[in-house]
Amino acid sequence: MNVPFFFARRYLFAKKSRNIIHFISLISMVIVAFVTAAMISVMSAFSGIEQLVEKLFSTFDAELTIVPATGRSFADSLIVAAHLEDIPGVALYSPVIEEDAWLIYNDQNTVATIKGVRDDYTKLSPIDSMMFSGEFVLQHDSVPFAVPGLGVRSELGIAMGSPIPPLITINAPIKGRKLSRYRENAFQKASIHISGVFSVNAELDIKYVFVPLEFAKELFGMENESSAVEIKLDPNAKADEVKAILQSRLPELKVLTRYDKNALVYKTNASEKWATFLILLFILIIAFFNIIASLTMLIIEKKNDILLLTSMGADNLSIERIFILQGIFINLIGAASGVCIGTALCWAQQKFGLISMEGAMVQYYPVVMNPIEILGIFIIVLFTGSLFSVGMVRSLMKRFVKNADLFHS
Repeated sequence: MNVPFFFARRYLFAKKSRNIIHFISLISMVIVAFVTAAMISVMSAFSGIEQLVEKLFSTFDAELTIVPATGRSFADSLIVAAHLEDIPGVALYSPVIEEDAWLIYNDQNTVATIKGVRDDYTKLSPIDSMMFSGEFVLQHDSVPFAVPGLGVRSELGIAMGSPIPPLITINAPIKGRKLSRYRENAFQKASIHISGVFSVNAELDIKYVFVPLEFAKELFGMENESSAVEIKLDPNAKADEVKAILQSRLPELKVLTRYDKNALVYKTNASEKWATFLILLFILIIAFFNIIASLTMLIIEKKNDILLLTSMGADNLSIERIFILQGIFINLIGAASGVCIGTALCWAQQKFGLISMEGAMVQYYPVVMNPIEILGIFIIVLFTGSLFSVGMVRSLMKRFVKNADLFHS
């Protein structure tokens, strides 16, 4: 029989034991359980936000994007000379024009970014699946069409659904002409009908308007230039590997992954996630002092048992193990209960949407459970609590052994 295990289990689960020590131990278990559950819930919530952000950016941003190292545009001849279609992993690529312009509709006006793309852009990006109204049509019978975001439509007060598509005027600044001197002649003007309205998120909806690439090139005077080239990769291709090849062929330009373009968003989410985790871990460490208090009181209460075991030949190490196991049991039960509570809450959020997000891009707060993270939290809680128990029990036992009065009172 494992004597330390037997005594530790008896001290913790004995039916006759209903004193303040066991009450403190119970409180310690509950605190550990709820902090563990909070850790799992928070980490799963941040993982859900991270996945949502990834999904939103994957809808709008290409897997790889080639942009100028300096300035706002580069010559199309650089892309032609690079033979992108011959690079392993590159499935599709499309030149893009992105420039700011002044939009007017009736008596309303706003500033937006005009994004000129090819007619087959939907093969590279699933933007056509994010339509709020109408269709993603950029050209029909040689007539160009625009597709603004929902925010741009709201700013201009555009009414959709009429038989005649709404007509907006785009005013593009002419390079080299100052507004203070040329006034209205500082802009190149063009009118274009609207075929539909897209909606990805509030930030993108109020920023972008899609138009045909040739229309944008003529409007901004960039017939032989592009602002960027967006690339779609083969399913098995690795973005970083293809990026390295592209960068070697295009040293004058910059090649960005989806993560590179939105590094601030990803880093902010990750830093908030781990900062919150560390705060909860600090709260958990404070909770461990309850366990230390209960172990201290238990050692004092069981001094007669300690004397009896010592007289029967038990060494100090065996006696220490009894109380160390007691602390480990409290942590184990608390951590296991916390894992069950946390996973149950996350499952309920996924299944029933307990917490809704009014006016957001998703109806319910996103939650994604990661088994590795859950296991990691369980191990961290158990390891940290056990470490506290070992350190404090050994320190307490050394003091009590030195105090002869404890064993002879």
